Amino acid sequence: MLALAPLTLLLAALPALSLNWGDHCSTEGKCDSTGRCAETGGYSFPGACPDLPDDIRCCIKHGCMHPAACPVAVEYGRCPGGADNVYCPGYRAWCGPPTDCVDTQFNTNPVVLHGFCPGGEDNKLCRFTYNG
Repeated sequence: MLALAPLTLLLAALPALSLNWGDHCSTEGKCDSTGRCAETGGYSFPGACPDLPDDIRCCIKHGCMHPAACPVAVEYGRCPGGADNVYCPGYRAWCGPPTDCVDTQFNTNPVVLHGFCPGGEDNKLCRFTYNG
């Protein structure tokens, strides 16, 4: 009976191992500390790195998105993924719950856009003006 205790603990911990620091949490983001993200010119948003400490959030460092989601002239060649992933000057975007698309210190004028992220109603593109 005692031999089952370590196995039970390991199985209980498996859901928490689903996403780790450094893993991709969005198309262009990785789970990172909020401090290091800000130091490197990034923007951290909550909710995309579950089961990690609150100061580990999804960090995106540039404004890459689909050209149809960008309200200004796009710049090609600055983002991975070809013509469907272009740089949108002055804007950042991430896929996640629409309820998390709110004004913060660094993002203003957030807009929820449909049809740019895989998944259902809980995964929409949040585009915002970056003030970092």
